[in-house]
Amino acid sequence: MRDSPKSLAKNAAKYLASKSRREIERLAGKRGIPMEKRKGRLLRVPRNWQKWEVVLIGTAPDNVIARKIGRSVVGVKKMRLKLGLPGVHLGTAWTPTQIALLGKLPDKEVARRLGLNYKTIQAKRTQLGIPNSAGLLHPWTKAEDKLLGMDSDAAIAKKLKRSLASVFMRRRHLGIKSGNADYRLWTKREDRLLGRNSDEELARQLSRSVMSVHHRRIKLGIALPDPKVRYWSKDDDALLGTMSDGKLAKKLNRPKRAVSLRRQRLKIPICEPMRHKWTSATDKLFHQFPNEEIARRLDITPSAVQNRRFRLGIPTPMR
Repeated sequence: MRDSPKSLAKNAAKYLASKSRREIERLAGKRGIPMEKRKGRLLRVPRNWQKWEVVLIGTAPDNVIARKIGRSVVGVKKMRLKLGLPGVHLGTAWTPTQIALLGKLPDKEVARRLGLNYKTIQAKRTQLGIPNSAGLLHPWTKAEDKLLGMDSDAAIAKKLKRSLASVFMRRRHLGIKSGNADYRLWTKREDRLLGRNSDEELARQLSRSVMSVHHRRIKLGIALPDPKVRYWSKDDDALLGTMSDGKLAKKLNRPKRAVSLRRQRLKIPICEPMRHKWTSATDKLFHQFPNEEIARRLDITPSAVQNRRFRLGIPTPMR
C-alpha cells in the first residue's frame, strides 16, 4: 500500500527538519532566495536516488514528480519503468463510447474525433490490450493491380482513393512501368536533331521541356554545338607535319598550341627542315674542334652545337 499524500508531506517535512538552514539552502540551489519564491525545480538532489524520491514515483505525472524532486523528466521516466510502474496521465475519464472506438478505427482517426493526441490513443489501446486491427493497410485486389500502369500514378491514386506513395510502391513491387500519359517517347527523327541547335531552341521546336531535351542529349552522348570551337577537318589534318607548327598555325588562323596538340594527338612527327640530324661522324668533331668551328663546318648555329656538346658530355678541346 502506498502512503497517502499527507504522510508523504510529513515525511518530507521531517526530512527537511533534520537538515540545517545552510543545508536546505544548498539543496534549494542558491543561497539567500526563499524556497517559496523559487521557480522551476524545488530541490537539487544527489546522483543516487533517495527512498523518499522513489516513494513519489507513480503518484503523479513524470513532469510533476521531476519538478518536485529536482530531477529531469527523462530520469524520472527511466526510474518509473525500472520499477515497473505505469504512467499517470491527468485528464478526463474515458467513457465506454470512447473506448468502443479503440481498435475499430485507426488511432489517428480516433484522435481526430476525440480531439486528443495520437500517442494518447495508442497508449490507452495498448493498456487495454486492444489489437490495432484497424490500422492495417487493406490489401490490393486483382482488379486494382490491373489498373496499375494504365495511367499516371496520381490519376490511379485518386481513382482508388489511395495515397500516391502507396500506388508508386505497389507498381514498383510488381515491376510495372509507369503509364504517364504526358510522357512522349523519343523518335529517331528527334534524336537526329539533338546537338544541331541549342537545347532551348530544340525544345521550342519539338514542344518539349528544356530539361527533357538536355537529359536526352546527355544520355546519347551528343555534344552541344559551340560557335567558339572550330572542329578539325580532314584537309586540316592532312597539312599537319608538312610544315612547322608556327607556319601552319598562321595558315589555318589557329593558335600554335592548338596545332601542336592536334599533331601530337594524331602521332604525326614534327617538321623542321632546318633542324640538323646528328650522326656518329659529326659527333667525333666535338673531340677535335671548338663549337664555333663545328658550327661553321656544319652550317648550323653555335647554340645548337653547344646543346649537343652538353648532351654528349664532351668538354671543349684545348687549342
